[in-house]
Amino acid sequence: MDRKKHQAFVKMFKLFQLGASYFSENYMRAVKKGAYVAEKEILEAAEDRDQPVEVMVRKLLKAINLGALHAAEHMLLFGIDLIEQMKGKSSKK
Repeated sequence: MDRKKHQAFVKMFKLFQLGASYFSENYMRAVKKGAYVAEKEILEAAEDRDQPVEVMVRKLLKAINLGALHAAEHMLLFGIDLIEQMKGKSSKK
């Protein structure tokens, strides 16, 4: 591989690493925020200890679903923002 090709490959690989790191940071942040939302809901549901098991399970599943939806919303907003940034860069060229 000649020097120019090698430099181009190294640059492309560094950009890929940066993008993967950026994505994983946002993914972890989304999961943490979703878990926090679910935790609050689960603790609220667990306050009433006299409720039937079926009701508790329903509330638990609802809390987990709400946390997952919160994380998914965060990732969708991240994706939309990323696309907007890419559009901005391509229109400047």
